[in-house]
Amino acid sequence: MKTVASAPVADIAPKKQIPSDSFTEPHADKTPHTGWLGFLHRHSFIIFAVSLLAIGTIGIKVASNYWVANHIVVPTSTIKVAQRPLSGFNLTVPQDQLQPTLQKIISQPVTLTVGIQTTQVSSDTIKSWLQITANKNKTEYYIHVKESAISPSLEKLASRYAKSPVNQVTATEDGSSRVVVGGRDGTALSDLSTLKSQAKQVAKTVMDSKGLQFNTPLVTVPFQAVTPAAFNKVLIADINTKKMWAYQNGNQVNSWLISAGKPSTPTPVGQFKVYAKYSVQDMRGTNPDGTPYFQPHVRWISYFYQGSAVHGVYWHGRDWFGVHNSSHGCIGLPEDEAQWVYNWAPIGTTVIVHT
Repeated sequence: MKTVASAPVADIAPKKQIPSDSFTEPHADKTPHTGWLGFLHRHSFIIFAVSLLAIGTIGIKVASNYWVANHIVVPTSTIKVAQRPLSGFNLTVPQDQLQPTLQKIISQPVTLTVGIQTTQVSSDTIKSWLQITANKNKTEYYIHVKESAISPSLEKLASRYAKSPVNQVTATEDGSSRVVVGGRDGTALSDLSTLKSQAKQVAKTVMDSKGLQFNTPLVTVPFQAVTPAAFNKVLIADINTKKMWAYQNGNQVNSWLISAGKPSTPTPVGQFKVYAKYSVQDMRGTNPDGTPYFQPHVRWISYFYQGSAVHGVYWHGRDWFGVHNSSHGCIGLPEDEAQWVYNWAPIGTTVIVHT
């Protein structure tokens, strides 16, 4: 039997050569990992990424909560939590009765009589008299009456019935004196203390929901008879004679022939003030028959009431003015005369239009 010499181990399993520039982990354990240890080892990068994402999400959530807590403004209508009722007039109700009780309070009939005129006080106004707070557990709510809020809201409502007087204005036009503004008496609230005392009493009973009544007197404020001297500057236009005058400190300083609104689109009559001015503007609108009109590059415009203004008219000759009323409600002048008015009459200048 022939004996075969055994080969050196190196010839059977030659050692794998690792290039000198290859990365080798120092002291790496070459023993294969199994079970959870192997799973963690094989998926370590994924686990690291998921962990990083989770930490980032938590951080964003914490930052978001901090931002909300420190930046969002809580609406004033939000119910506040209180350890005890506010001092003053309060009504304590259980949580399930809060809304029905509130509805009953704010829907009760409340009227305000100013002079001889009576108006209903709105539920929103009544609601503004109340403040709602809750106990710590929000099982009970306190409806608090803000006494200091009642009187101001009533005074604001009553003030709508106070009207300033309109003074009678008499002016001399073409040597003839005539009334160009008819006088009208005004009204004023005579004694606001009546509302203050009523508000103080009502604060005790508003939550009874039985209805409330307020009243305050009005007094007449008589008009005065004045002349153009009562104004620093005033423009007075007569749409029948188609003339306009300028007065400064009672003295007539200029006069013109004008073209006012035609019968279907008349110039408004009354006492107004110049509220806006434009050196040039395109004008457009609607005719009485519904068709549109457009007038480009109108010059020297002084608005005194809504869309009515004193302005220049370049599309008519001078012989048109003082003869025809043909505008859509404006007072038209030749452009050079409209420029004089534009330069002389600042915003706030009184404009009186009469027939």
